[in-house]
Amino acid sequence: MPREIEAGVQMKLYTLTKRRLAMVFVMFMSFFIISVTAGLAAPDVIYTDSHNVKLIKNEYGSLVLSVNTSPILTPLNQQLWLLATPVLVNKDSNDTVDIAVTPQINFFHVDSEGHEQSELSGPPLSHRRQLTCTSEKCDSLLLLHLGYINHSEYKVTVKLDNTDEVTNLFESITLEFKTYKSAFTQVEIWFRTVFLALTFIFTIWYTRSLKPYHWDDWSIEQKWVMILLPLLLLYNNPLFPLAFIVASFAPFMVDGIFQATFLATLLLYYLCIYHSIREVKRSFVRFYLPKILLVCLIWLIAVVLSTWQAVNERTDPTYNYRVDTVNFMGLKVVLFVLAALYTLFLFYLFITAFIELRNVAYFGLRLRFAAVYMVVIFSVSLAILILRFGTQILDESFVSEISTRYGSAAEFLSLYGLMNFSLYAMAYVYSPSKNALSESRFPDNPAVSMLNESDSESDSDILYGRSKDEKIDYSVNFMGNLDADSD
Repeated sequence: MPREIEAGVQMKLYTLTKRRLAMVFVMFMSFFIISVTAGLAAPDVIYTDSHNVKLIKNEYGSLVLSVNTSPILTPLNQQLWLLATPVLVNKDSNDTVDIAVTPQINFFHVDSEGHEQSELSGPPLSHRRQLTCTSEKCDSLLLLHLGYINHSEYKVTVKLDNTDEVTNLFESITLEFKTYKSAFTQVEIWFRTVFLALTFIFTIWYTRSLKPYHWDDWSIEQKWVMILLPLLLLYNNPLFPLAFIVASFAPFMVDGIFQATFLATLLLYYLCIYHSIREVKRSFVRFYLPKILLVCLIWLIAVVLSTWQAVNERTDPTYNYRVDTVNFMGLKVVLFVLAALYTLFLFYLFITAFIELRNVAYFGLRLRFAAVYMVVIFSVSLAILILRFGTQILDESFVSEISTRYGSAAEFLSLYGLMNFSLYAMAYVYSPSKNALSESRFPDNPAVSMLNESDSESDSDILYGRSKDEKIDYSVNFMGNLDADSD
């Protein structure tokens, strides 16, 4: 029984020779490597201003650590962190020391006249923290995080109780202000703008190329690229400059939601592609709904985890996810379970599609092209994730103490270059071919397209996965079905 065929607009993928298709991939990889190289040459992400503070008791028997002022800040610095790293008295000890500390934090901004104005309307903020020290070093404590910069200077005072235990273990504490470098922020703005402009151009071009054809005639790949391109505009975020104009954490949260939405849609795209290429009749409840529910749950938990700390820091800049570890870890376990289910589901659809269609003319080509770009995207993303977090991805410090969006400019440009250039390549390959208009209802049908080809077996025949005899048999079966329908 011949396979049921879905009519569609003939894609450029069908007219490209093996050499030209390889050139598309080479161009994609070349632009990706250029973006990574540009990232390696770009400025570092984080600027650090360190202060080593000796432990001295005040008249009330408490330890007060005071930092005069933060570095001079502008909105381009984006965020501000204050970390404390104790320096051990006895560095030769091989024992691991755990100590509970409850720092009380008060912070002020310095106005244009040099006056200190408190940023808190109530008493100093405090949360109990667990500090672990080994023979080599102590953990760093994140004391304060401002999600946006509203003033040019800040002053912070930190008071520690349990002074005897602290002074016996530590000889001093290193306080570090960390913030984004203005130079990196400028690089981020410029490259986001460039990618945004390129995506807009590709979106307009791709839309115009498919304008002569009805939506029902588009192939499943063409429909999905039409959905992904506008979402790529959101991924590049035309609203990003508002973060440096509006003194609020909201623009950064919106940026995170835009990125999560695009990536979740990309996950949904791969599930639908590998399933729909084998199945023409796609009801919403049976075909789309299970996939949408799975991906939406992943999207929802990812958004909650990424905004959890930001929302709490709005009223309490000293809040840290470790204060609420149980709920945080519960959500993260659910996310890992859903990610595992997604991986198994995708692997099943991928293997099933290849078993059934790898030798079917043109279908095997569509599968191989989608598979190559999927493997590249997943491999690079996974490599960046492992290089960024290492083994910490499996423990509670997966959300790092200093949570920047990117570990380096190379990481930023590799992610943005990967997503943008891969989708540009997909838009080009899935766009209509030159003769698509003359074959508007049958070009995505391999059998009809083959009737116009020569009887000789070429390199393209091998690439598409059919021999001459198989193609003739496939075409005769299809045309026989058309005659039967007409009768």
